[in-house]
Amino acid sequence: MRKVWRVAWTEYQNSVRSKAFIIGVLALPLMIGVSIGLQVIAKRQTDVSDRRFVVLDRTGVLYKRIEARAKERNSIFKQSGTNSAPRPDFIPEKFAETDGVKAEMILSERVRKKEVSAFLIIGKDALMPQNGPDASLAYHTQAQTFNELPDWLSQVVNEEVHRMRYERAGIDPALLQKLGQPVPVRRLGLAKMDTSGNVVEAREESRLTAMLIPMGSMFLLYMLIMSAAPALLNTVLEEKMQKISEVLIASVAPFELMLGKLLGCVMVSMTLGLLYLGSSIYMLSRHGMLDKVPAEFFAWFILFQILGLLMYGSVFSAIGAACSELKDAQNLMMPVMIMIMIPFFVWLPIAESPQSPFARWISLFPPATPMLMMMRIAIAPGPPAWEIALGLALTLAFTLGCVWAGGKIFRIGILSQGQSPTIGRLARWVFSK
Repeated sequence: MRKVWRVAWTEYQNSVRSKAFIIGVLALPLMIGVSIGLQVIAKRQTDVSDRRFVVLDRTGVLYKRIEARAKERNSIFKQSGTNSAPRPDFIPEKFAETDGVKAEMILSERVRKKEVSAFLIIGKDALMPQNGPDASLAYHTQAQTFNELPDWLSQVVNEEVHRMRYERAGIDPALLQKLGQPVPVRRLGLAKMDTSGNVVEAREESRLTAMLIPMGSMFLLYMLIMSAAPALLNTVLEEKMQKISEVLIASVAPFELMLGKLLGCVMVSMTLGLLYLGSSIYMLSRHGMLDKVPAEFFAWFILFQILGLLMYGSVFSAIGAACSELKDAQNLMMPVMIMIMIPFFVWLPIAESPQSPFARWISLFPPATPMLMMMRIAIAPGPPAWEIALGLALTLAFTLGCVWAGGKIFRIGILSQGQSPTIGRLARWVFSK
């Protein structure tokens, strides 16, 4: 065991002293900072030139209201000044349809010539209560990705159509608006009783917070596993290609060498994990959200992180030992990467229904258990204790199996040369004596 720890400590020191480790430590805050900075720059570079559009109003009464509402909107954004992102002005233009000439073709040519950005055709039956045969709103443009103008036009026209319909029916629009006010819904947790026997009222919960914590824990766990485990493949393969492994196994058994490298990988990832968890706890505390995360959550996170690292680290090290070229390793990595990506394919339905049978059984599938069970634990009230215990037992058994199989492949593959590994050959190595 002394040799195993010596290999582990050597691997750990070599990793934490490297530039790649420092970059890994700074990767997450750097990515967040860069993304925020790019969003700020992108907002400042937004095209705020006037959006001129033509309105062909076949009802004869809606254009004036669109024009008035456009002036009102432009004035509001100008008054807001620097309090909000700059927005383009909407400038409408009325179009008088001429007999014998197709208006749609004329206006399309104006859009192509960049004279206007879009045009709207309002059907003549738009004000009819039952929506007559010509009651559509036809919005034409080349810039289909700019949604602000068509969304605004749809809202304004429909609001004005409803108002005019109410007036024609003798209904007071203001009174109808008051009567139609929705009842606000407050999202609350559950009431509970403190140690003194007093009832503690339920607190208002944020849906964003409720989704952010489980999603963030799953992504952080994935990042910590992927920041360390695949590096084992490169390390083992590089040592094998440079004949360093032949020197190493002269003084240490192949299984001890693999186990030492595996423990070194766990130590490196745990160092990153403690840094990121400490930063996360600090940020949650600063924003008053730390009480929303149970204390045992962090213990489960560390435990599942260790199991995930041992599981995938043994697989990646075995692949590195079995291959003689990087191309062969890339081919064998595909099924492993698919297993790692399973949580990302199913996390959204699990987050919405964490107690469903599908969520239960997929989170008990060992390759996906560390991330999916971690996410379910973060969603109140969490899975039953027996599910956590069963998931932990299955993952531990699967991890031990991966370490055992990885050790068998490592023992034979570390000295094999000139053979392209196949699934069948790896299986024979696993069950060889």
